[in-house]
Amino acid sequence: MKDPMTDDPFFDRLRREAAALRYDGDAAMRTRIAARIRARIAAQPTVTQLLASWFRPLAASLAALGLAACIGLVFVTDNPSDDTLTFGSNPVEVSVAGDYV
Repeated sequence: MKDPMTDDPFFDRLRREAAALRYDGDAAMRTRIAARIRARIAAQPTVTQLLASWFRPLAASLAALGLAACIGLVFVTDNPSDDTLTFGSNPVEVSVAGDYV
């Protein structure tokens, strides 16, 4: 009995196109490749590998954040200008019915 999910023409075309990617070597080589794949899947990382897999992205993120902070500080401290707008320097005047608030 055929599975109705795989009767779709898409899956037939996928099988035909994937046929070129199949390994048709000898049985011994196929067994060795399958064993290497299973071994890599089943291998548990050591504590060092586990820490490295978490530490490297964390260190890279912190380095990028520190670099952005340094660039921001340099930009702010090296470009002091008197015409910098602040909330208190230029009060906003609002006119309501001809009266300024």
